[in-house]
Amino acid sequence: MAGVGGDIRGMGRQKMLANIQMLRSDESVGGALLVALGTIFLLSSFTFYPLYLVPLLAALAGAVAYKQPAMGCILGMLLAFPAIAYQAPVLAWVFLIVLALTLFEAFEHWSTISFLEIAILAPFAVFPISILSGLLYLALAVAAFRFGSKHSFAVSLPAILIVLLLSTAWLQPTASFITISKDYKSLYSPAMEELQNKAKPEVGLAELAPAFAGSIGEFFSFQNAMLLSPALSKLVNNLFILFASDFALVQLVAWAVALFACAMLPAQFEHKYKQSLSALSLFIIPIICFLAAPAFNNPFDPLSFVYCGLSVGVIAGMEHYGFSLSRERIVKRHEKQKAFGKFGVQDLGDSDGVDSLDDVGGYEDVKMELREAIVAPLQRKELAYTYGIKPPNGILLFGPPGTGKTLLMKALAKELKIGFYYIKCSDLLSEWYGESEKNVAEVFAIARKNAPCVLFFDEIDSIGKKRDAYTSDDVAPRIMSVILEELDGFKGKQNVITIGATNMPDQLDPALMRPGRMDKIIYMHLPDFEARKAIFKVHLKKLPTDKDVDFDKLASITERYTGADIKNICTEASRLAAREAIKSDVVVPLSMKHITTVIKKLKPSVSLDALETYNKFRMDYERRSDAEEKKPEAAGVRWEDVAGLEDVRTVLLESIEIPLLHEDLMKEMDVKPSKGLLLFGPPGCGKTMIVKAAANELNANFLTISGSELMGGRERNPAGYVKEIFNRARESAPALVFIDEIEALAPNRDEYRGGILTELLQELDGVKELKNVMLVGATNKPSALDPAILRPGRFDKIIYIPPPDAPARAQIFTTSLAKFLKNIDVKKLASVTDGYSGADISSICQEVKMQLVRDRLKGKPGEVTSDAVMAVVGQRRPSITQKDLREYFSFMQEYGERK
Repeated sequence: MAGVGGDIRGMGRQKMLANIQMLRSDESVGGALLVALGTIFLLSSFTFYPLYLVPLLAALAGAVAYKQPAMGCILGMLLAFPAIAYQAPVLAWVFLIVLALTLFEAFEHWSTISFLEIAILAPFAVFPISILSGLLYLALAVAAFRFGSKHSFAVSLPAILIVLLLSTAWLQPTASFITISKDYKSLYSPAMEELQNKAKPEVGLAELAPAFAGSIGEFFSFQNAMLLSPALSKLVNNLFILFASDFALVQLVAWAVALFACAMLPAQFEHKYKQSLSALSLFIIPIICFLAAPAFNNPFDPLSFVYCGLSVGVIAGMEHYGFSLSRERIVKRHEKQKAFGKFGVQDLGDSDGVDSLDDVGGYEDVKMELREAIVAPLQRKELAYTYGIKPPNGILLFGPPGTGKTLLMKALAKELKIGFYYIKCSDLLSEWYGESEKNVAEVFAIARKNAPCVLFFDEIDSIGKKRDAYTSDDVAPRIMSVILEELDGFKGKQNVITIGATNMPDQLDPALMRPGRMDKIIYMHLPDFEARKAIFKVHLKKLPTDKDVDFDKLASITERYTGADIKNICTEASRLAAREAIKSDVVVPLSMKHITTVIKKLKPSVSLDALETYNKFRMDYERRSDAEEKKPEAAGVRWEDVAGLEDVRTVLLESIEIPLLHEDLMKEMDVKPSKGLLLFGPPGCGKTMIVKAAANELNANFLTISGSELMGGRERNPAGYVKEIFNRARESAPALVFIDEIEALAPNRDEYRGGILTELLQELDGVKELKNVMLVGATNKPSALDPAILRPGRFDKIIYIPPPDAPARAQIFTTSLAKFLKNIDVKKLASVTDGYSGADISSICQEVKMQLVRDRLKGKPGEVTSDAVMAVVGQRRPSITQKDLREYFSFMQEYGERK
């Protein structure tokens, strides 16, 4: 801990440390120093002010810059104007153009202007300031770190080019290793006298005012104004010679490449001294100049290697003491963030507080889940490629307030190092009809262009409530329909991951939470014992604490406290200690007494009733990697993904595609479309999958509901919900209404009485009055259905989905193990899995591949062979029993198939 018992440090030392910390964290201080340094080089390069006055004027500009950086930068330029007019009135006319540009650009690019002042004028500064000119390497490297690789050219190229141009105009070699030819006098003579610098001595303090007036008067003289055109012609001519006969192009390329690499490299790898290692690319400059100088008759100073190494050393020292210079990742994130423009999107990668998931106390299971689901596929490309692992389409985090959902997302954003955009749902809403939906679609479209990225919808329940909770004219249901369409990926998926967080999961619309939209639903539970210990340690880590603090005891007496509760406890305990420190004027460490006193006063923020609600939702909806079964994604299922069932596919195409998509042809032939299809057969044989494939292939809206879930809901009116589903189908035609486990909705009325079956029969009869709406039911227990629902006119087609035959089983093995077929005998595997369902075979293949992943993560070699698959098959039994098959055959004998 930061302190121990008996620590009686005086508050004076702590005040000093606090001031140092403030200086390190206060960006305004760095900006003020930058402006002041730029002003020093600017004023010292044109002799006018007394040398002792230059630092004072620079300090004035820096003081202004502390509050208003742009105004400080402008003030420095204004102070330099009379000095330039005093030395070179014609050059002052050129500087006037620069000053005008500064007035427009300083408010956004003041830091770039200050860096340019340093880089351009350091080579021409007077002694002793000129000693620092060799640190031009350091100045431009820091600028490259700050502005990023792309924008490093905006500083390096103008700076080097202007230094060379001024050197030719003044016939003055520089002291910063930016050189011109040894024959510069013959190349660039005659010099234009009106452009020369330092021809006049500095002015004394007493003569400063009249000299100022005289320089301004000379500047406005007609004679000097008329010399502006010849001066510009001279500069253009020198510029041409620099590229045609001198060393300019080589130096520009060397500096541009070195600074681009210096800025770009820190974002490409992780290392304690990644900035220092990247700064080694500065040696590209003296190496290239050393090799190329003889060919252009240019001088080369070996001290350039010394100053280059010194610059790298300074960067290493700053990095050692915790100063982070590189902003490459931040700059790139800001560039992508700007694309979201009007939506006010925040990139959580720029947030403060945490740097990785390890900084979040506890929740090791959730952190591991997120790392395996998102971090591993995006950062370990070899695993993603080898095993076909992709990030989930969507993740829903739910749990009590204060459990760290948003904090966890901030940590994940830092660890992923990709765009991680915080979407404020209220910013998407508009008073104009249709504008809100357009905003949502635009956000997803921008995200796809900037993929891979994450869209984080905090408090997603604000737009994702059950649609019957809104009035008919409310915009939220329409917004959610657009979100559902985007999550389904009909417009393409380019690694855009959607994450939602909510404190009220029971209010979410079930359509939002199905697999394929929210593939993972993770409960952010209250922190357990170990997590509470870790959270206490995180929040007390930087505070002075006494030796008597017992983290085990603290964790044991804070059961049911959230992470936010524990943070609040630590904050209030530190206030108690600070109160005592004020009285004694010494550092008072936090003791166990401080913390337990606060705990007695602060109660848990989560009620027992709320916990019961969360646990119920968790039992119903949570989907984690350790779940027994993993539901497949609905989006993306195509005909070719369905093994076998060719006759079923033909019937579905005839029964669905022609009525829905070729209504005119049906009318011409006076053919009435089928009202409904019933698919029955053993579980896991592809009933749901083939319907999803049909919906995807036919581009029809797909509305689905599980009969058992509907009947099991206490708060939902099943009959009303069935009516709602059909109404929604009417509104979104062409549509398929898919009712899985339909026997739960339409059981035999001899055994069950209720309004649900009556409502379903009425809706089925109502389909006749609808256009382009078809009902598809699926059941594993057809004998449990009421006979009334089976008659023609309701379910016109009744189709048996049998267990896969040998060719179909071979196809399933081939599809599931497509990357490992070299050592696989699919015919043999198909022969030994007679009676297994498609789901059984897929589960076997998943287990085999998962074992490979485990071996790979442990560093063990492994491969998929027929023996490995056979070993898993030997541990499994078919989920389809002979009793089940006899029931299906009996049903077919009684009702037959209607294809």
